[in-house]
Amino acid sequence: MSYSKACCSLPPVVSEYKYAGAMEKFDDLSIYTVGSKDAKKAVLVFYDIFGYHPNTYQFCDILAKHCGWRVIMPDFLHGDYATPELLADVPKFLEWVGRVGTLEVVTPDVERSVKYLKEDGVDAATLVGFCWGAKIAVQLTSTMPFFVGASLVHPSFVDVKDAEKAGAPILALPSKDEPDMTEYMEVLAKKPFGKQCKHVRFDDMVHGFCAARGDYTDKLNVQRTTEAIQLTANFFSECFKAKESSL
Repeated sequence: MSYSKACCSLPPVVSEYKYAGAMEKFDDLSIYTVGSKDAKKAVLVFYDIFGYHPNTYQFCDILAKHCGWRVIMPDFLHGDYATPELLADVPKFLEWVGRVGTLEVVTPDVERSVKYLKEDGVDAATLVGFCWGAKIAVQLTSTMPFFVGASLVHPSFVDVKDAEKAGAPILALPSKDEPDMTEYMEVLAKKPFGKQCKHVRFDDMVHGFCAARGDYTDKLNVQRTTEAIQLTANFFSECFKAKESSL
């Protein structure tokens, strides 16, 4: 099966958007799901700290519609999303992240999500991590071989130690607000899958441009978000091909 042909030219995002998928419950976990339930490949998405948003729904829907993958976005924060007031208080914000958004906290829900996908016949998946979710996505590749690649979209809490433990190819898409990731990518380059890893900076975009902070009435933001989705689609196609060729 060819993935890259289906993903070769994706449409631009739009400013007024209604999601195409549906919310489902699996155990006590709410999951946004879009795409064919017959798909054998899937994408698991971590939204940003503001939770569900039309921009992240749209990211999911484009990947599902034009690449043929099942895409899910579980409610990992269980409705406990960040607010402007929380962001204004750094100690409280960091306490909140530690309470709701660490690998240890979200792993049980990730395991439920994997079970949910496997029960529908999915045999491999990739990860999209916006903001805090980017850190979790990299960490998951070190412990769960079900995930064969991860796209880090304007990542937060960037740590070279996560790159050292990465277990699958990584696509890094930082904005101008993220730190330089050269050292991070140099560590990944030494991995057996190092040549598959990619790094594209969006130095004319702010943190969150593909998610809740994105302004899709702005032409440049639309262009850059579309580019980020295209890069992610192409990268995931390569990840799935590499997985199949290794079998």
